[in-house]
Amino acid sequence: MAAHGPGGATPADRTLRVTLTGVRSLTHLVYAASYLRHLLDADGTALEVGLVGLAPGLGRAVVTPEDVRAYLPSDDRLALDLDVSEEHFLVRPDRERLLLSIGAPGLRVWSRMVRAGRGRPPRVVVVDEGIGSYGDVRTRLAAYRREGGGRAWPVVRASAVASGNRILTDVHWSLYRSTRAGWIVDREVAAEFARRLEGPASPAGVAVYLTQPWPEVGIMAESDYLAHLDAVREQCASAGLRLVLRPHPSEDPDRYRGHDLLASRLPAELDASVVTAAAVVGANSTALLNLAAVHGTRCVRVTAEDLRPLERALGARQRSLLDTFLPPAIEVDRLGDRLRELRDEGAAG
Repeated sequence: MAAHGPGGATPADRTLRVTLTGVRSLTHLVYAASYLRHLLDADGTALEVGLVGLAPGLGRAVVTPEDVRAYLPSDDRLALDLDVSEEHFLVRPDRERLLLSIGAPGLRVWSRMVRAGRGRPPRVVVVDEGIGSYGDVRTRLAAYRREGGGRAWPVVRASAVASGNRILTDVHWSLYRSTRAGWIVDREVAAEFARRLEGPASPAGVAVYLTQPWPEVGIMAESDYLAHLDAVREQCASAGLRLVLRPHPSEDPDRYRGHDLLASRLPAELDASVVTAAAVVGANSTALLNLAAVHGTRCVRVTAEDLRPLERALGARQRSLLDTFLPPAIEVDRLGDRLRELRDEGAAG
């Protein structure tokens, strides 16, 4: 199976019918858009893109049909159907078929496409869902258990997803690729993030903290998390920086009353106010990784006692990926020193 690439060219005089599934966040749309743009640029192929179900996001992180229209490429050769009918799955001789899935092949949709094709499977392309894409069965199982669903169902789900990813996927279209020299950023995928960057630049002297819904998923009590953020604010102030919190899209910002907020539906790595901050602080996350690797933003990983189980649960590839693009995690009481080092490095540069 190809690790990265178009997965077989479609002649320019034919139309490719793409079934997109598994979208749960705006970032997922960016990954999907990068592959669709690749197809459009590769050989002039016309695309019929049908979206099958917007999967529910975590908490308030809801993707709308308007978001899909805004984030996927705007091109006369791309026809978008947000309410696919049974006709979308019918096999026609002038339509090649492709299943474009987030994170792993959508098994129900894949089965439906096989039935419609009288046993002939579609070509399958899987794009990133985030750092979870670089994990394994164990890390995926841990993530599903944090989301809930009883004791047995996460095991079944993790095993099925891992098997589908291994057996059915023709192309993994990934932001990060492992080479003999180590991890590298795929510039074609990264270009989509640069293309979608919007908003004003950050004011001088601002450090942005990327919050996570730790209380909702049982990682940290809300009172402990707020105390953690108070300590982060003190450390930032000691380095001459004003702390601004960037709530996760799934969170209720009211939790952070008393803090300066930078609330937005934009993914952090598409928000110029975050990208251009003097420093971005957070725990291990896809957004922090992407900010450092794609945009070169100065990022600092901080840890806490309650977060250590999450760090231990990382897979080897995830740990290696984070360590390639981000500095080692530090305790909050060392944050001020690290921020002063970044300030001095910036002045020297």
